[in-house]
Amino acid sequence: MNTPVIYHQAAVDPFAHLDDVERVPTVELFYATNRERQGVAYGNTFSSALHLGRAEVRLGDHQDSWPELREASLSETRERELPLSLVEARQVAALAVQNPIGVPLDPQVQAYVDAINLELAKARDKEIIIYVHGAKVDFANSASLTGELVHFAGRDFVGLAFAWPSHQNIMSYLLGVDVERARQSSQALAQLIELLARHTAAERINLIAYSAGGRVASLALQTFQARHPDLTTAQLQERYRIGAVVFAAADVPEELFEHRLPAISRVAEQVLITVSDQDDALDYAHHLMPGGPRIGSSKAEQRLRQFTRDRYLGNVTLLDVSGNQMARGFDIVGHHYWYRHPWVSSDVILLMRTNLQPEQRALSASEHPAVWYMQPGYPEAVRAATRRVMNGQW
Repeated sequence: MNTPVIYHQAAVDPFAHLDDVERVPTVELFYATNRERQGVAYGNTFSSALHLGRAEVRLGDHQDSWPELREASLSETRERELPLSLVEARQVAALAVQNPIGVPLDPQVQAYVDAINLELAKARDKEIIIYVHGAKVDFANSASLTGELVHFAGRDFVGLAFAWPSHQNIMSYLLGVDVERARQSSQALAQLIELLARHTAAERINLIAYSAGGRVASLALQTFQARHPDLTTAQLQERYRIGAVVFAAADVPEELFEHRLPAISRVAEQVLITVSDQDDALDYAHHLMPGGPRIGSSKAEQRLRQFTRDRYLGNVTLLDVSGNQMARGFDIVGHHYWYRHPWVSSDVILLMRTNLQPEQRALSASEHPAVWYMQPGYPEAVRAATRRVMNGQW
């Protein structure tokens, strides 16, 4: 991840509050996966159980110390890139996906929940962020990117990687094998959300779903809402505390997502969908796979914004990262921009850290109330907003 623009020019130091014991090149996080265990980590075999544990991710080489990592994490430019690696994955428990969550919990599952609650008690931001990866990645990638998110957000919340069993080749996705796995994995993610909501002290449970992970998360949240048909929107949000849900460059056909979006809007405090007009991966997916334009593509934007207006989904926001590109002098393109481009990563991290509304995060309104974009002066504006909201302290 490139350094988010909110940290440029020393606008805010996300690491200033860390104790000495926290100033290390490794990051601790939790994980939940429906991959079968294979060796020291997890392979591609689909599991009927949800495996729960803790992982450790290293940022940088073994010779990189905390001062070097901190400097690289706050610099606008770096002398070299720092690698990410999975150090360890320690399974604590397994939870049957098909069964309702019993009370009392199995002792091993309770130990997992207790460990999360212990970390929440120590965290400044007493929230959980679940990262749901895209296609063509393995367990280590899922854990590593989650660790990176935790690090660049100031190590202030509890990070949890949800690793569904995608293969490490794009053909498995294009041919529909991993599309079906994404669909089947939604039950496991819904089970995880239920477990965290009912048995942890998290003030909010946030989700970031990237690319094909959007298929998993959108169906999981629809499934979760359908389990509680007797609850009102206010009751759902108060009881289960699902905060911000980000669909980043999401590879979900627009017509399929529209079917799920009302339920997602009911359970979540905020829903953010990032949109680009130059995301080749989503364009290829649209042309080579079934379904209409993907929700992360600008080709779906008009219908999505019309849908949100017709259904009065006021908590759904589209961040058009290509909007106003002529005034900026550049477009934000590609499929990885949400964490590689310092502007977009800033908005995602600021949303996760603060749960602020779009206007409070220095985004600019368009003619449509659901669509927002980034002005040429966004870097200065978001740094000023961060200083104002955080009172100089991250």
